[in-house]
Amino acid sequence: MSIAEYLSPGAASGRQRDYVYLGATRTVCPACHQLVEAIRLLRDGKVYLRRRCPQDGLHEAVISGDAEWFLSSQSYVKPAWVPLEFSTRVQDGCPQDCGLCPDHQQHSCVPIIDITNHCNLNCPICLITNDHDRHMSRDTFAGIIKGLVRKEGTLDTILLFGGEPTLHPDLLGLVDVASRPEIARVSLTTNGIRLAAEPELCGELAKRHVYVNLQFDGLDPAALAQLRGRGDLAATKQRALANLEAAGVPTALMATVVRGVNESCIGECIRLLVEKEFVLSLVIQPAAFTGTGATFAPHDPLQALTIPDVVRLCEEQSAGRLVRSDFHPMPCAHPSCFALTYLLRTDDGFVPLPRFIELERFLRVMTNRAMMSTGDDLEDTMRATIDLLWTSAGQIPDSEKILYALKQALTLMYPVGRGIRERERARIGEGLVKSIYIHAFMDEHTFDVERARKCCTHYALPDGRLIPCCVDNVLHRRRPR
Repeated sequence: MSIAEYLSPGAASGRQRDYVYLGATRTVCPACHQLVEAIRLLRDGKVYLRRRCPQDGLHEAVISGDAEWFLSSQSYVKPAWVPLEFSTRVQDGCPQDCGLCPDHQQHSCVPIIDITNHCNLNCPICLITNDHDRHMSRDTFAGIIKGLVRKEGTLDTILLFGGEPTLHPDLLGLVDVASRPEIARVSLTTNGIRLAAEPELCGELAKRHVYVNLQFDGLDPAALAQLRGRGDLAATKQRALANLEAAGVPTALMATVVRGVNESCIGECIRLLVEKEFVLSLVIQPAAFTGTGATFAPHDPLQALTIPDVVRLCEEQSAGRLVRSDFHPMPCAHPSCFALTYLLRTDDGFVPLPRFIELERFLRVMTNRAMMSTGDDLEDTMRATIDLLWTSAGQIPDSEKILYALKQALTLMYPVGRGIRERERARIGEGLVKSIYIHAFMDEHTFDVERARKCCTHYALPDGRLIPCCVDNVLHRRRPR
């Protein structure tokens, strides 16, 4: 059946039901957290996950606010890469065998290391629950790094997380341990409170080429009070941004968005992305309601924001800069986990790459990576696109300025007669291309074993295991480590 047939008003006629069946999976009961069978179903233009727990009855949650987006996204599944080494064996089935076991269908693009569970906020929307009793030792951290290099060979990035990682008493020492040739970048996710108060810390991070992911949910005091428990954080976020800019720290904005609370912050985040040189990326996370956030109100699992809802908000709030067709599922993780676009800098603004690069080439430079490839695939894509723009002059809007920007990028990143290292090439590229990611974490209402099996974002544990983030957040964090 075609997508149009699936979406037609009579698609479910004659089946004695008001929905179209889209396949089976396993999930958890949001009440008792036991694994149960589930189905995906299409109804009224949206896609839902339905399960019936023997103990707690029927539960449903929306998993895509746009059925057409969901059905189209299934064509983006690409062959997986596997790690050089697995840590567990297949015994009880997914997700009990994490991780990673040979049944897992993707390597670790973004390993995350929780270096502390101390935090200076108590966010009502937090994905986890912090116990405030542990800082990771340098020896333990070094062991995790060594294990990651053994499993992956090289890594685009590792992410220091918590808790609030800037509270770790040996933060810079851990960064030094992770700064080794096999790791292209070290990133730090932070609420920005310490960076706002201590500009000298921003300077130390800049010296070590650390990337900062700044929690930024907008500047509305009422929304910040609901999401983060403090309505006075707007000035703190602005000081943190100013200190990061002054120090020249490459920064990504990370916005958690909740329907009815702070959807309007997306336009503000896009404006900062295109106006601020040091802001390289924007990550928008439609809220997942697990950990502390499991009790967040208001929350209706039938009305939660999903990836296509965020794409629509980007279009509505970007002052014409973005449209729906600029975004595509990331062909690394499961297509329901990520969508993204890249923006090429030109002399008078940014142009999304999908508008002038053939889709198959665009997807090729994203496959199985945490960030855009800067190897031969990208050079081939740039040269092919330049040829296309020459031969189709006038058919692609703004082709002249795009052509000029691409030729500049090619000259800087792939200079004739002079080889440069990929890390240097990546840093040049970051000044020329910015990114917008939409990352949909799962919670007890939306957990899908098929998505978990394809996850490429993993918590790296001291015992050598790599646990898919949503598996850990939903199934394991309730128990002691």
